[in-house]
Amino acid sequence: MSLLPSQNALDWISRLIAYPSVSSASNLDLIGDVAEHFTGLGMEVALTQNDEGTKANLFATLPGRSGAYLNGLVLSGHSDVVPVLGQDWASDPFEATLKDGRLYGRGACDMKGFLGVATALAEDFARKQPQDPVHFAFSFDEEPGCLGAPLMIRDLVARGYHPRACIVGEPTDMAPVTAHKASRVFECMVVGKSSHSSRPQDGVNAINYAARIIEFLRVLAESFRAEEGQDMAFDPPYSTVSVGTIEGGISSNTVAPSCFFTFEFRALPNHSADAIEGAIRTHIETEILPLMRAQDPQAGVTLRRRANVPALASRTCEALDVVKAKLDSQTCSCVSYGTEAGMFQGVGIDTLVCGPGSIVQAHKPDEYVTLEQLARCERFLRAIVT
Repeated sequence: MSLLPSQNALDWISRLIAYPSVSSASNLDLIGDVAEHFTGLGMEVALTQNDEGTKANLFATLPGRSGAYLNGLVLSGHSDVVPVLGQDWASDPFEATLKDGRLYGRGACDMKGFLGVATALAEDFARKQPQDPVHFAFSFDEEPGCLGAPLMIRDLVARGYHPRACIVGEPTDMAPVTAHKASRVFECMVVGKSSHSSRPQDGVNAINYAARIIEFLRVLAESFRAEEGQDMAFDPPYSTVSVGTIEGGISSNTVAPSCFFTFEFRALPNHSADAIEGAIRTHIETEILPLMRAQDPQAGVTLRRRANVPALASRTCEALDVVKAKLDSQTCSCVSYGTEAGMFQGVGIDTLVCGPGSIVQAHKPDEYVTLEQLARCERFLRAIVT
């Protein structure tokens, strides 16, 4: 007989899915709902907002049996989801649908399933009063590049709580993930000078120079694929570079005055992200800009880092070993996607990624998580909070 989650967990997951908290929209209604629930349980709740005041992180603490707020366990996840625009769904993506042992809805897998289970269990944890504190960390804008989590972690450090361990509930099929790649996302604006295409010597073609930078990124990616020191625990086992979007020019008979493109790289934990970014910036400054400015001193390139997600590196930790011992599968793996786990690790909190659902289902139409995965998550969290 398959395991089934509690009705309370299903209710909370459905409640969270009903909030259309795509990254381009506000998550304040969702966060306010959870904050009210946690406050009613006697938990200490703190919110950190973005500069515009349209989004918020939630950090809530259920104190330990002796009233302590220090040490304990963090349960972390993101409240935002990716858009559904252009996707063909068989049901309303913002209404949880149960069918054939699966729960469908945007975020069911990534990652309102985990958040709903954790939120529901807070009631049980509050009743039994755990030995050590339990911290709930729900962030905004993880999908664009973990933009909200640094604010929340900064405040956590300022409080001096020093949690012993953190579980990030991204979908891993409830198997422990102990390492992931770093990622950085960039916006590149190339500014040239327009002229009639019959006199290209009078202008600076921004598209041509953007193409040179993009070609450098392609060659860089190929060098990562060919170099030694690959880590076969990852798929793919090397660092990667990918150009995502590009737009530029105004007409076919005008030398393009501007070109804008975005790209990212994902670096193995043992591959310096700073070194990769440094190589890209050096190429632009020494190989591209001199050529452009020889044609026109006002030409230029602006490279802006939009997101920076540090790697999660495997680490031996007694607290995490105790946590892993409660899992059905204790075989650790490494993944190429990023999470806030590396940020928690960066402030001295040993972190594991483990949550219900498969990353294969994330971001797709008819996204789902199985009820058995949710039940295993619920059983796991009950077992580690004593």
